[in-house]
Amino acid sequence: MFDYMVLNGELVTPSWRGPANIGIKDGRVAVIAPAGVKLEAAASYDARGKLVIPALVDTHVHLRDPGHTHKEDFYTGTAAAAAGGYGTVVAQPNTDPPALDPAGIGRVFELGRERSVVDFAVSAQVTPGNLTSLAQLKEAGALIFDAATCDVPADWLISTGRDFWALFTGAARLGVPVAVYATDAGLVGDFTRTLQEWGRVDPLAWVEARPPVAEAAEVARLSQLARAAGGRILFRQISSAASLAILRAVKLSCPSANISIEVNPHHLFLTADDLARLGPVAKMAPPLRDRETVRALWKGLRDGTVDMIGGDHAPHTWEEKMAGQEDIWQAASGVPTLETALPLMLDAASRGQITVEQIVSLMAEKPARWLNLYPRKGTLAPGSDADLVILDPAASWEIRGKDLLSKCRWTPFEGLRVKGRVERTMVRGRWVYAQGTIMVRPGYGQGILDQEG
Repeated sequence: MFDYMVLNGELVTPSWRGPANIGIKDGRVAVIAPAGVKLEAAASYDARGKLVIPALVDTHVHLRDPGHTHKEDFYTGTAAAAAGGYGTVVAQPNTDPPALDPAGIGRVFELGRERSVVDFAVSAQVTPGNLTSLAQLKEAGALIFDAATCDVPADWLISTGRDFWALFTGAARLGVPVAVYATDAGLVGDFTRTLQEWGRVDPLAWVEARPPVAEAAEVARLSQLARAAGGRILFRQISSAASLAILRAVKLSCPSANISIEVNPHHLFLTADDLARLGPVAKMAPPLRDRETVRALWKGLRDGTVDMIGGDHAPHTWEEKMAGQEDIWQAASGVPTLETALPLMLDAASRGQITVEQIVSLMAEKPARWLNLYPRKGTLAPGSDADLVILDPAASWEIRGKDLLSKCRWTPFEGLRVKGRVERTMVRGRWVYAQGTIMVRPGYGQGILDQEG
């Protein structure tokens, strides 16, 4: 007898779609049988008329804990993740204290074990000061090494080819993937100073300070180092057609290079016109681009050039955003995404822009593979964790900040009507979220490296 059954739902994976019954035992998928096959279980849920997909995996989540918990904390952030269909998230390291040494990484794990409602992992910030300590960062539990060329404290910046070579090759030897935020800090600094000298404080000044060339120039440089060094390298938050073309060419010319591309949901569903309309609410880095760029990113999703959608969930308080109402430079940069990314993608699927199978690939299977968590995470198959999401593809509803579980309670998608909704999320055989309610206590979520196997 099984512990639980999910019955009569339409199971969707990247390679298969059809009615199925899912039997769960000891927190894992025990069997997937055709709908109609009678199976015995202690309890069950009838998913008739609904889609069943693997719970999503997000490699790019700013939970703000410790140190910035007025914006978000481990409980509210992972509650938002559960509401958005995520079963596993990777906490970003720009906390206070930051996760750039074993003590900082350990503190994030402690908080996650106390407060998380979904499974989690931790990324370590690599800086010139800890480049020789990569093995210790891995030993402390870092699942990713993150490196930035812009928008971090000066002593965190990795800028020289020598340092990136040391990072890429060192991480490859350790088997740890590297995620890179690639923007030319010198260009951004020069453009910003010029615009500020001209007295520009309008929202579009933010876009002009960070043109596509600032991203593409750094992507071109680092992609060549990544190709030669080996290892698993992810280019985070790619936002320009030029960057996408560069990385597509590298991947095509060197199929053995393990280079991956992430895009963020806001760059797929908003444009610079929305920044002009919404002001600081829509300020993030990289900035929003033009409609032609959005079309190029969507093409990259559909043709397989883009490997994953990373949320870049980066909440701030409303007051921190509104500080830039008259002067865009004063606004905090970043937007919440955990509760809106999947509904936005489902709405796009309802309009024929993408398939649900592709969504599962981009938001569950490929992130799990990149993290080396597949097939335990990112799929529904015998032996995998029973992490799944029940979707109502026909539900039409309005996104409203006041309904979000994220602490910030605002969204750049305020008032947008979408088709497709997360009804329930299960992690390791237990419902963690159901129709607006968190179903488990803080601390149910487990650290990935705490789990057996």
